[in-house]
Amino acid sequence: MRSRVAIVGGGSSGVIAAKILAESGFTDIVCFERRDAIGGLWHFTDKKPQWIDEGRVNKGTVLNTSKEIMALSDFPMPENYPNFSHHTLVDEYLNSYAKHFEIYKYVKLNAEVASVKQHGTFESTGRWEVAWRDVTSDDSVVEIFDFVLIANGWVTCPKVPNFPGLENFKGKTIHSKEFTNSAEFSGMKCCVVGLGNSSVDVAMELSSCSTCRVVMSLRRGLWIQNRLGLAGKPYDHLLHSRFRWFVYSLLPRNVRLYLWRRKFNATVDHEVFGLSPPEQPDASHPIVFDDLPHKIACGRIRIKPNIRKFTRTGIVFEDGSFEDNVDLVVFATGYTLSMPFFKDSNVMELRESDLKLYKHMWVPGLSQQTLAFVGSTRPLGASFPTAELQARLVARVFKGEMQLPSEEEMRKDIARFKKDLEGRYVGAVGYSNRVDYLPHLDELAGQVGCKPNLVRYLLFDPVLFWHLMFGPGVSYQYRLDGPHTWPGARKAILTVTDRTCKSFGTFKATKTTSKEIGLSSTKINIWYLWLMMCFLLTGLSYAMASAF
Repeated sequence: MRSRVAIVGGGSSGVIAAKILAESGFTDIVCFERRDAIGGLWHFTDKKPQWIDEGRVNKGTVLNTSKEIMALSDFPMPENYPNFSHHTLVDEYLNSYAKHFEIYKYVKLNAEVASVKQHGTFESTGRWEVAWRDVTSDDSVVEIFDFVLIANGWVTCPKVPNFPGLENFKGKTIHSKEFTNSAEFSGMKCCVVGLGNSSVDVAMELSSCSTCRVVMSLRRGLWIQNRLGLAGKPYDHLLHSRFRWFVYSLLPRNVRLYLWRRKFNATVDHEVFGLSPPEQPDASHPIVFDDLPHKIACGRIRIKPNIRKFTRTGIVFEDGSFEDNVDLVVFATGYTLSMPFFKDSNVMELRESDLKLYKHMWVPGLSQQTLAFVGSTRPLGASFPTAELQARLVARVFKGEMQLPSEEEMRKDIARFKKDLEGRYVGAVGYSNRVDYLPHLDELAGQVGCKPNLVRYLLFDPVLFWHLMFGPGVSYQYRLDGPHTWPGARKAILTVTDRTCKSFGTFKATKTTSKEIGLSSTKINIWYLWLMMCFLLTGLSYAMASAF
C-alpha cells in the first residue's frame, strides 16, 4: 500500500508492529526510535538514561514468562535458550526477528518524535503531522503520514512517592530504572521501596553483595508465583491453558480463591513471611519470583511495612520500627505513562496511567480512526504476542477491512471495562490497562479472524485439538487459520515440550512427547475417546435441560 505509516517507538512493540504492517502490504513505514538501537527497555546499557521517560530493565532481569509463551507466532525462540531467559537473550531474539523479517529498513534510529498533531486536512484525509529531531545532529524535520501507531510502551516516567522528611534525607535515593550495578553499593545499608518484579530484582542483586544489608518496605503484600510448577515445568504452561480457563470459569469464586490461596501458600506461607496482601488472589497480579522467600529465610532481606517518614539518617516505618544509618533508598514504585509528543494536542485523555482507549488501542471521538496504540496493555502473561495481535488488528483497520464501532459504543465499552476492574482490583487506576492473557488474545484473534477453530480440529485433527485445549496457550495457534498463516504453526505447537526440555541440555528424543503425538498412540487415543464422551454427555445434558 502507498499509505505512509509512522510508528513511534522502536522497542519490542514498534518492531513487531513494523513487521505486521509490512506483511499486511504496507511498504512506506517509518519506525522512529530515539536511541541508537532497537529493543526499547530490553536493550540494556550501563549508560545513564538520556531521557527521563526512557524505560529499561535491570541488569539482572530474567523473563517472568517462559520462552514458549513469550515467542512470537511465526518465530519460535531458539531451542537452546533457557526457559526463562536473561534480558540479553530477549534483546538478541528481537534483533534476530528484525533481521529475519527485514525490519531494519523501516527503522530510523536516533530520531526523537517531538510532536504528533492532526494535519490541517485531517477531517477529510485523516493525516497526521509528525515532527521529529535527529538526536545526533539536532536537526528537526516535519513529515506527513496517513496513519500513526504509538508503540512507546508503558514503562516510561518513574513514579516516586513524596514521603514526609524525604527532602532532608542525607542518603542516596534513586529509582529502580537508574539501578545498574550492585557492586557500586557494596557495604551499604539499603532500603528497596515497593513489591513488584523490579523491586525484587533490585533487592536480590543488592543482597547478593556479601556486605550489603537490604530492607524491603512494602505498602501492601503481593502473591508470589514461582517460575517452575509441577515437575519443574514452566508455571505458565499450565496457567495459560484453555482447559484451565474453562474449568475455572465453571467454579464458584470462593472455590477459585481457595485453590489459588492454597497454591500460592504451598511454596511459602505469605502470612508468616510478611508478604500476605489484603486483597484476594484474583484481585491483584502476582509477582513471579523464586528466591525471595529463601533470601528472607536466610536474613539477607528483611521485610518492613510502609514508610511513615524519613529522618536525616534513617527511616521510620508504620509499625514504629526505625532503621538508622540507611545509605541507599531505591524506589521501585512503578511508572506513569508519558507521551510528551501529545503535549500540544487534545487528541486524548491521559490521567496518571489511565488511558481512555477502546480495547486499549483506539481513541474515541476521532473523526478519522487513523491513530492507534500497540503495547499499552499489561497482560497477566507475555507482552510480545499481545502486541503482535494488537498490531494485526490495527493493520486490518488501517487497510479498511474492519470498521470500528461508533464513539458512543466505544465509550460504553470503556466504561464497562472500568466497572469490571473496579469490582475486581484494589486500586483500579493502577490496573487500568491490565488484561487476562489468553481470553484477551482470543478476543483480539476473533476480530482479526485468526482464532483457531476448535470444533474443526476436534473433528478432523484431534491431536492438534488436544494440544490447543490442554497444552500451553502459545501464540503459534494464531497462525493456523485466517490471514497470514504460517506453515510451521502446527509443528511448532506439537513440539513445545521438545523445545522446553532441550534447553536443559539433557534432551533425549526417545523420552519426549514427540513420539506420542501421532494418532496411533494408545495414550492419545484413550484420552481422546474419554474427551469425546465427555463432550457428548455435556451436549446431551444441555439438550435435556433445554427441553425441560
